[in-house]
Amino acid sequence: FAIMEEEMGYYPMKTLTDETVMVPSKVKRTSTSQSIALAKYLQSTNAQMYGAFWCPHCSRQKELFGKEAWAYIDYVECSPKGYKSQFGLCTTEGVDGYPEWKFG
Repeated sequence: FAIMEEEMGYYPMKTLTDETVMVPSKVKRTSTSQSIALAKYLQSTNAQMYGAFWCPHCSRQKELFGKEAWAYIDYVECSPKGYKSQFGLCTTEGVDGYPEWKFG
């Protein structure tokens, strides 16, 4: 796991049931006022971002928002091994690529 942690930006964690799940690294970039305004608008429309911990495009979008704005985004983890995975919801919603956004 050490290589994965450094190279990929996600970390293994054991759950209470001793299952290993992957936790993505926290967003590092500071948000701009524009990204915060956009995130607040997306939240007001009930937008959701579907992604996976291992998805580099998802990580890039998170960084583009920045840490302050990211707090407003409703993120759905779709990978079965991802932390707080909602794999069933992603399947029901027909998510077939990452990131995928659904609005309102």
